[in-house]
Amino acid sequence: MIAKRHTAEVTNDMINNVTHSVTGSVTENVIENVIENVLNNFRQREGFKAEVFALRSKNTTVEAKGGAVDALERAGTSGYSIRVLSGKRQGVSFSTDFDDWKNTLESAIETSRWVEPDEYHTIAAGGTYSDMDIYDEESVNTPQSEIIDMAMEVERAALTYDPRVKSVRKASCGFSSHEFFLANTEGFSGRYASTSCSASAQVMAEDGSGSQMGWSYDGGRFKRTLSPATIGAEASRRAVELLGSVKIKPVKSRVILDNSIACEFLSLIASSISSENVLKGKSLLKDKVGLKIVSDKINIIDDALMPGRLGSRPFDGDGTPSMKNTVISEGLLKGFLYNLYTAKKGHGETTASSARGGLGSLPAVGISNLYVEPSRMAKPTPVERLIEEMGTGLLITDAMGVHMANRISGDFSIGVSGLWLEGGQVARSVKEAVLSGNLLELFAKVESVGNDLKFYGRVGSPSLLIGEVDISA
Repeated sequence: MIAKRHTAEVTNDMINNVTHSVTGSVTENVIENVIENVLNNFRQREGFKAEVFALRSKNTTVEAKGGAVDALERAGTSGYSIRVLSGKRQGVSFSTDFDDWKNTLESAIETSRWVEPDEYHTIAAGGTYSDMDIYDEESVNTPQSEIIDMAMEVERAALTYDPRVKSVRKASCGFSSHEFFLANTEGFSGRYASTSCSASAQVMAEDGSGSQMGWSYDGGRFKRTLSPATIGAEASRRAVELLGSVKIKPVKSRVILDNSIACEFLSLIASSISSENVLKGKSLLKDKVGLKIVSDKINIIDDALMPGRLGSRPFDGDGTPSMKNTVISEGLLKGFLYNLYTAKKGHGETTASSARGGLGSLPAVGISNLYVEPSRMAKPTPVERLIEEMGTGLLITDAMGVHMANRISGDFSIGVSGLWLEGGQVARSVKEAVLSGNLLELFAKVESVGNDLKFYGRVGSPSLLIGEVDISA
């Protein structure tokens, strides 16, 4: 079935599930007045430092199925959090009621009286930061009807790619905007606005041999970079190329991780470069600074200053100006990611890696844009050349259970699918294979790096050619 094209004429009876969620919609002036009132109140008190963090966001997400809107969600959130330091004691309180700031303030103070003292709590001193191009007026002004049409375009492109594509399990498109406010009694005051837009597809292809699933995703700050048709077609291509898959015998061979699979493995490293996990003894990289831990062909970088990326921002959740951090250089572990708290506790310096998970959460350590790039020991190589270089081996295009790998030991055993290559040519598609090994050993075997860097959310990687690994049935 080919999905029909719908534009602004979409009617309510075509929408199966509509969800509205709006919390405390307020103006920018209201937010700024509350911030100033709270800080002025604390400036009149002795022995307190204080910080106010506020958010305002809007989001529209559409899912299309069968030529109609299967689900539509509109959400809006506004709120603020007050964090106080009284000596070594910290208190936090948050609310979505901007008229209730006095009670929220007193609640934060009361909380600080009952917690254990912690000498590492701190609030950022005043500083300067540079604005970034992470806000897209075109995205903000995109009407709901057009977002609906884009979701339908994802489905339509998937269904028309190949007659063997029988159904689209999910075709979605989402647009959101966010405003982030942070100010404190120590002189810092900052705000920024950002946008994001994304689309994804999950499809099923069938023929006489059975059925296969395929998926695709893309997202960024700007509407102009999003191509719904490309996303739908990519999901279908992934499904169709796996039709007729067979099991293979246990083998030790080279593999290529396509960029999406490489990103999944890189996400595991993200938890180990967090200084929070290092300090808790929950990182496989503990005590490895200065050691060669992966191939010298790659660098791993966390860069909050990259243009247009979803993790880019002018300052972090503490108010520290953003920066670029090289975590691994030519295979050597250079250091970890820190916020102000873990830097003070771990006797290091902040890497502007403070992340805010929401109004009710304290500043934590998190990545911005974490990605793999070829080091000076390698050069970006077209994927076609990686395939020629590998000759015989498995091009892995799908994996299940990567997130279940042991993040402390690095050991993993996951199900993979892909294309078995012989002499640089596709010989057959492969299903239900098992890739086993260790995370650091896998990255230590990187022989060549692709030129197809792609980000999936805040994690990015090109395709990677890996030396011999164990593959079982």
